[in-house]
Amino acid sequence: MILVTVGTARGGFDALVEAADRAAARLELEGLAQIGSGAVRPRRLAWRRFLPHAELQEILRRRPLLITHGGMGLLGEAMRAGCRIIAVPRRGPTTAAHPSNDQRAFLEALAGSFPITLCPEPARLSEVLERVHGERSAPIRYMLGSDVPRIVVDFLASGLPGRAGFTDAPVVP
Repeated sequence: MILVTVGTARGGFDALVEAADRAAARLELEGLAQIGSGAVRPRRLAWRRFLPHAELQEILRRRPLLITHGGMGLLGEAMRAGCRIIAVPRRGPTTAAHPSNDQRAFLEALAGSFPITLCPEPARLSEVLERVHGERSAPIRYMLGSDVPRIVVDFLASGLPGRAGFTDAPVVP
């Protein structure tokens, strides 16, 4: 199964939805497309405009092959779930109203550090999907690091306010 997601950006990502639907038809794949507010409605893939977060998490736990834009939140959730990922950057002018319109640099950096397949443009999705779909489909274990555990341990090791490691300076709200 494939899952196609375009996020919640105004206008959707019609080029990705259209390319994924064509590729799914050519490769005879089943799947679901979350199309957002876009105008394109898939013919091959089942589709929904938006997915409630709980439903999206349940789908990701089944580890579909995910075809997605460069949304950081969704990519993080898919990586934690162990999904194979094909990322297609949204491209467009970056403005104050749309600060993440060009996702190329972010996705290139992510694909350089993790086993994520970058598809530089929707027109190439069919060939990329055919290659990735034919590869071994075992779940991927992304080595995601976080400083949060270290920060918590350091905080606890330093003591509580008023004890060693802290000043008695008043807390300013």
